[in-house]
Amino acid sequence: MAKKITIPNDFRLELAMKGYTTTLKGFMYVVREKFDAATALELIERFFKRDDRVKNLTKFLKDVFKIEGKDAETYTQWFDAWCEIFGFEYAWLERTKTNARFKVTKCPWKTGYKDIGNWCKIWCDIVFATINPKAIQERYKSMCAGDTYCEIAFKLEE
Repeated sequence: MAKKITIPNDFRLELAMKGYTTTLKGFMYVVREKFDAATALELIERFFKRDDRVKNLTKFLKDVFKIEGKDAETYTQWFDAWCEIFGFEYAWLERTKTNARFKVTKCPWKTGYKDIGNWCKIWCDIVFATINPKAIQERYKSMCAGDTYCEIAFKLEE
């Protein structure tokens, strides 16, 4: 009988997260090359919405981390968990019940092509709407668009 290999959990997590990000970006790159950027963005949005994938993921993390509410603070708690899982580097510029604004300086999801960089806005719109349908996103800077960092705000409509 072969000796069982011991694989550290940190390695397993890192492999899973890198595989997830690489696969998603790779899919968009292949569609962009075969068709165009607009088709890649359309298909990734369909993928995110199919079977409520992103919505269910958002709810799952809220449940696991016992995050309650529908305000901006709820989003900040959710985003803290998400960033910890994937290894983002970020800072909160504003964090209140109605508004949250953050700056991301290291992102494992950064794309190599500017013309498909809005995939992240599509994803965030679904996350924000899942937490609160009255939430809106404002994106001031984007690493995918060539900026040195991302700056994104979560606001509740009046």
